[in-house]
Amino acid sequence: MQKEKSRVKASLLNSLVASSGQIVNLVLSFIVRTIFIRTLGEQFLGLNGLFSNILNILSFTELGIGTAITFSLYKPLAENKVNQIRALMHLYSKIYRLIGAGILLLGFVLMPFLETFISGDKSGLGNIYIAFALYLMNSAFGYFMSYKRSLFMAAQEGYINALNLLIFQMLGQIMQILMLLLYSNYLVYLIVQLIFTVLSNVWISVIADKRYKHYLEKTSEKVPQNTIDYLKKNVLGMVSAKIGGVVVFGTDNIILSSMVGLSIVGIYANYTMIINGINSVLTQGLGAVTASLGNFGATKKKSDNIEVFLKFQLITLLLSTTVVFVFALFSTPFIRLWLGSSKYVVTRPTLYLIVLGFFVSLMRQPLINYTNALGLYWEQRFKPLFEAGINLVVSLLLVGYFKMTISGVLIGTLASNLLVNAWWEPLILFKYGFDSNIKRFLIVYISEFGSVATVLYVLTGFSGRLTTMNIIGQLIIYTTVGLILSIAITFMEYILIKKMKLLNSPLIKMKRTKFI
Repeated sequence: MQKEKSRVKASLLNSLVASSGQIVNLVLSFIVRTIFIRTLGEQFLGLNGLFSNILNILSFTELGIGTAITFSLYKPLAENKVNQIRALMHLYSKIYRLIGAGILLLGFVLMPFLETFISGDKSGLGNIYIAFALYLMNSAFGYFMSYKRSLFMAAQEGYINALNLLIFQMLGQIMQILMLLLYSNYLVYLIVQLIFTVLSNVWISVIADKRYKHYLEKTSEKVPQNTIDYLKKNVLGMVSAKIGGVVVFGTDNIILSSMVGLSIVGIYANYTMIINGINSVLTQGLGAVTASLGNFGATKKKSDNIEVFLKFQLITLLLSTTVVFVFALFSTPFIRLWLGSSKYVVTRPTLYLIVLGFFVSLMRQPLINYTNALGLYWEQRFKPLFEAGINLVVSLLLVGYFKMTISGVLIGTLASNLLVNAWWEPLILFKYGFDSNIKRFLIVYISEFGSVATVLYVLTGFSGRLTTMNIIGQLIIYTTVGLILSIAITFMEYILIKKMKLLNSPLIKMKRTKFI
């Protein structure tokens, strides 16, 4: 009973701190982005988005090792097997130093070909090679010491890591604002980013050395062979996942930049920044319970997890629908007010694709969190390859042949999610994690998607229509509408789940488990 309470407390604390930190970071990101656009312009904004996508591709070298090792730490930490933890952390440190060096090497090899990714005039961008080198170092240097962050996550103390990120991101963003106002220079902006990334990693390393000194000491004990075999197996499983992630989330800006131009990347980047910010708040809050789910999964029977998952799914549905409904209604007036021009606003069909894709990605979080918590990487090894293939082929065809620009890459991502992830991910989780059948769950998922897709189509038609009302009044009305609709849909899905006998106990009080 005490362990259950401790697990709940850890999950709530981690979720609260992580979500609060992301909210603060999101607000500051808006301020930085506003000043960035007004001092440097949309070309540099597009260039920044391009660099971000390229580095996402280079991060493929990580291969999901961090996720696999974090999962390997759950059981030794729960059982306080100190020497096993020391051996794992020693192995982790060596691997991550090699990864950081690998990213640097690949980045410098790629550097001579940067111009091929940029369509149109590049004369006003300055030295893109120095800029890319700074962006590259910011990404690579994080690997040299950040492996210690995994201890905080696995030990259900992710709030410490979240506070570290919050403080240094906040200080870095404030300094970036000052530098942009003083110098209006992209290279200075990147130098500040690099400095605070290094400081964040140094500080978290110092905290880890003090807090987990007994876990970071040298040991003659080797990582058990069964753990090594597990890591090899799951890293191989994660290779395909990394490929899928790189293609799905790391190529949109590259496709748009090379085929259309940096300006369209800049417009798209404004929406993705808002979405990624909101997504980070929600996924940090929801993802903060992953360690507790891992601890729960390591100490409970497989069958004990299913009700926790279903209630996690319903909570995610309520949060996700509220967010996407309000976003569908409020994004257009917000973009106009924020950037002072309608040229940054996308068309209604594009907005519909953006919010629908956003909803689908948010509703994957319970599946992804549980898959990570239960270490089901090997079982999903083929799924991301099909996901990546569909995404890339559809995106290239629609953007390159049909000239659909932003809508083309959005349809590509949506197609891969609906044709692959929507059934394959629950199949893996229910079959290998819960020893259960997915048929009834898929009916629930189809019901959720159909109802939300229909509501979103209607709502995007009303986006930005209340032009005679001030922005605060619009926000209040849109938020009220979004909340009412999200509660109604979540309640209907809850009734459907109960009728299909997927849930045996009430949503608030659980009989079989006491996790939430």
